[in-house]
Amino acid sequence: MSFASRAADVAHKTAVTGIFGLFLWQGFQLGGQMLLGVVDEDKKKEHPQAGFIHMLKDKYAEEYKTYFDTGHRNWYDKDDNSHLKDIPRPQDYQPGGKRN
Repeated sequence: MSFASRAADVAHKTAVTGIFGLFLWQGFQLGGQMLLGVVDEDKKKEHPQAGFIHMLKDKYAEEYKTYFDTGHRNWYDKDDNSHLKDIPRPQDYQPGGKRN
């Protein structure tokens, strides 16, 4: 075997062993973090803003129930034409696109 093929073989084994070792190390770290999460689950403290977060979840759940129901929308008023006041009208513009 020539020196070049032996050096390539050693470099290849080194690279493969390094990548495999990195994979095993990451698996060890993730496994440890997962076990730590299970062990610490009993010691969990309530989040400082748990009440606020729970209120947001309840509000979202309430709004989700009526999301597809078009009859519940309290913002729709048939007699309200306030959205029409901001429509651009041709008489508001001068030639050249300038607004009066």
